[in-house]
Amino acid sequence: MVTEAKLESVDGYTIVDIEGAARLVGPVRSAKKVLQRTTTDLVRHATYSCAIHGLDASGAATALNHDRTSDDQTPIATFAAEVRAWAKANNFTGAISLGLAAEEIGETLSPTAANAAELAAASAVSCLSPDAQTIVIASNGDEPALQAALATRSATVEPDLAAALASGADALFVRGKTGMLDHAVLEDTSVKAIIGLQPLTTTARGLAVSSRAGAIVVPDFLCAAGPTLGALGHSLDEITTMTSAAMSKLEGAGVDMFVAASKLAEDHLRTMTDNMPFGRPLAP
Repeated sequence: MVTEAKLESVDGYTIVDIEGAARLVGPVRSAKKVLQRTTTDLVRHATYSCAIHGLDASGAATALNHDRTSDDQTPIATFAAEVRAWAKANNFTGAISLGLAAEEIGETLSPTAANAAELAAASAVSCLSPDAQTIVIASNGDEPALQAALATRSATVEPDLAAALASGADALFVRGKTGMLDHAVLEDTSVKAIIGLQPLTTTARGLAVSSRAGAIVVPDFLCAAGPTLGALGHSLDEITTMTSAAMSKLEGAGVDMFVAASKLAEDHLRTMTDNMPFGRPLAP
């Protein structure tokens, strides 16, 4: 069961997945109203991102409810000050910041902000099958970090998600909002493998539909774990090595890769706690 606590100085909260973990890592968020369900899902993503690599770290997060259009922006500085103290006391490091600029919260809470794209690309590309010949990137941007990580491998950028999913590509990298790959979107997909570039790309029903269509959904707690691992001090080379090693353990899992990866992560979680987190990291 996750542990939630309200912040004292501002309208916000902290969430910790596994109490007593040696390290805490996860998002630092701000919005007019930050939904706790989404924050909890992101925390669970971070927990599994650590566990699949055998790291004794738990997902955690902190969030500020604040209207950026307000004349009073002092809550941001107040939030940052309180959370820095909480982070120090609980060995928490921010992996990603959402709705807050790095300079607003400080390097302590956002140490990987400058190279988050490179860290994400490192884990994503490490999940790419060496046999993949046709590679498509479903994104509204050119994805320079991903393109650089792909190096000599050619990839086509397709801003239209439906066209990308119907392309029959060997591998499809996807960037977009939480839960964008739902059952309706994935019903007619013809790609062989889907690799998310950020947490919680796929819904539970989307995973089921894609599996029936024969598409492998690489767990984004593995392929999008780069910023989480980077926040814990792992270099780009280490992230590549760790992710490749985890993928080798999943060889042959096929469309059941998400389930196989979850079981690997949960085997490690059982060594950390008797109170297993309920629910795997998928968008609702």
